[in-house]
Amino acid sequence: MSTTQVIYQTNALPATTDELSRREMYAKIRALCTPDNTTNLWVLLREWSVYALLVAACLWGYHSIVAAGWSHWWGLLFYIPTVIAIALWPQTRLACLVHESSHYLLFKNRVLNDVLANVFVVFPFFGSVSNYRKGHWGHHRHVNDPENDPDLKRLKKHHRRNFPISKRQVFWEYVVLQFAPHKVFTYLKGRAEYVMFLMEGEKVANQQPLPRWALATLRISFYLTFFGTITYFGWWVEFLMFWAVPLLTFYPASLFLREMAHHGNYPDNGDFTNSRVYEGWWLEREILFPFGEWNHVLHHMFPTIPWHKTRAAHDVMMHYPPYRDHVVICDGFFFKGPMSDEYPTVVDVLTKPSHYYLRGRGQSNEATGEIRSSTADEVGAVQVKTGVLLGGES
Repeated sequence: MSTTQVIYQTNALPATTDELSRREMYAKIRALCTPDNTTNLWVLLREWSVYALLVAACLWGYHSIVAAGWSHWWGLLFYIPTVIAIALWPQTRLACLVHESSHYLLFKNRVLNDVLANVFVVFPFFGSVSNYRKGHWGHHRHVNDPENDPDLKRLKKHHRRNFPISKRQVFWEYVVLQFAPHKVFTYLKGRAEYVMFLMEGEKVANQQPLPRWALATLRISFYLTFFGTITYFGWWVEFLMFWAVPLLTFYPASLFLREMAHHGNYPDNGDFTNSRVYEGWWLEREILFPFGEWNHVLHHMFPTIPWHKTRAAHDVMMHYPPYRDHVVICDGFFFKGPMSDEYPTVVDVLTKPSHYYLRGRGQSNEATGEIRSSTADEVGAVQVKTGVLLGGES
């Protein structure tokens, strides 16, 4: 039996004999809230290496067929799959590391976190991590609040929210329509306002490890070096073909699908119900929910858990009855995974009333033992007050 199958069976277990109390659960979770300065060095190297290999393979294929006397147009057989692969793998996955770095989890050292996150993750998307942090922490403070959640307000401007809808509507509105030029524009416009420019309204005081002058110097130096290099070597066409085109086509659709999975058709803003857990087949999960994005419920509860410890944290929480008995686990996005039929896909969730798949629905917050924080000084901090571990607000 594979490891994945064991995980699925564990997720589906009924009450166990080794259930954790609230205090025991907190102690185990707190031990996992420890980022380091090495794990993501290898991750960054791997993701950029995949990008380089995709570009190199496409160019090799193109030059090979041209050398063989074939028309240049046959190069599209290599180029189109490469554009899709770049958008759905390195670009989408790097965008998830922007999220990780906004919570100071890419690297334990905060200065190192922001410097390397900006240079290798955020500047290539023309943003800065401090700008993203301001909006994202606002999302944690006001999750699913239609008046104050920056993410929800941004997504509502991009596309209407009219759940539940049919599967045909899901495919048309959230897949096909997202490739229309006006949809690409409105989604990227919202992301640009979120990542490129400092948002108004949200306050994130004393949480930027780089002074403004240092960030400005780093940003200007990066773009002068980058654009100077591609100009000197004459790589503008390659830059447009292998970075800008994926960024303006398949990349927005991929990010939008994940955001709708996280916060589309949500039942309420309860700790165990403001989002969902996503399992399913490996490839679909790695494309749409990499680096801990597969468990957005747990991230809202404890935003200081590094992505590479999310699975361990989820296993802990599956022994905590309020979480295990109320969290919604989706078995795939479009394609049903190997779990039992009681576990819906994301598409299933979007086509039913918001509370349809909730187990224990109708119970109060007190009955489900929800974890709340209204006094956290910093959304990204782990605090211990009166024996209670507080993550960010949820």
